[in-house]
Amino acid sequence: MIQILDMSSKCSDPALSATLKITKNIIGIIGTIAPIILLTMAVINLVRLIMNPDEKKNMSKIKNSFIAAIAIFSVPTTTNLVMQILDETFTVSSCWNSAGDYSGPHKYIKLSENRTPSNIFIDPSSYQNGVKKENNNTSSIEGSAQKVGDVVWDPNDVTKISNLTSTQLVGILNAYGGNATNFIPYASNLITAEQKYGVNVFFLIGLEAFESGWITSSISRSCNNLGGVCESSQRPSNGCGYNYNCSFAQFSSVGDFIDYHGNFLKSSYLTPGQGYYEGTSISQVYTVHYCPGCSSSSIKEIGDGLFSKVSSVL
Repeated sequence: MIQILDMSSKCSDPALSATLKITKNIIGIIGTIAPIILLTMAVINLVRLIMNPDEKKNMSKIKNSFIAAIAIFSVPTTTNLVMQILDETFTVSSCWNSAGDYSGPHKYIKLSENRTPSNIFIDPSSYQNGVKKENNNTSSIEGSAQKVGDVVWDPNDVTKISNLTSTQLVGILNAYGGNATNFIPYASNLITAEQKYGVNVFFLIGLEAFESGWITSSISRSCNNLGGVCESSQRPSNGCGYNYNCSFAQFSSVGDFIDYHGNFLKSSYLTPGQGYYEGTSISQVYTVHYCPGCSSSSIKEIGDGLFSKVSSVL
């Protein structure tokens, strides 16, 4: 699980994601257009051969065109097959295979060269670990929901709050380790947002970690924007970067973003009758309107991974 999540952080790097997606698209375009051109040339030479049977060289041209068309047409399939085989061996192949999952509309950003990234991190060692208790067994409640003690996680209904305290959340993030500790300074903000807006904290962290590469992306570091949120009159871009859809908003702090994000998810995606409401599962929230065509599997994996650490810190 940790290996998968570390990979999602690497693959969400804007430069790597952009390079792999562009390369993938170019290979796909060449694999489609080039064979059409070559087959057209073969047909032209075939017509010439029919009209003038003595032109034997046209037969060779026809043969070469067909061979080249087949070879080029197979390049995308062969490349993807090789990457699938090497998936667990090389970082590039893993990112290649999941490039579509990390290529939402806000993934490719261009920051102003004159903008100096601000330091938004606090020493995580100043935060208390959760107190470990033994013999906490995971059980199912209310269908798909999972529960350890009073702590709840349900990927099919992210409006069920976790019941965590900020101290317990710090312990879970520490137990998970790696870049997850980047969220430790904001444990109180996350729990407050969960209780205030009714958005499960495991889902909230999963979404923000996936979108920002665990707060390592340029836009999250320089503009406290963990989710590619577009600018508005209240939150202008101030050089935070842009894509084809919009310029990205600058937030005064990560805590400011977390509060905005929780409110935005609740009011727009998790309230029946509102514009983007499709249901309460991770997939229904993320893949229909939030990031159409994207995969929600990595967000669920992050939530599952964090929840798996609950029994070790409660």
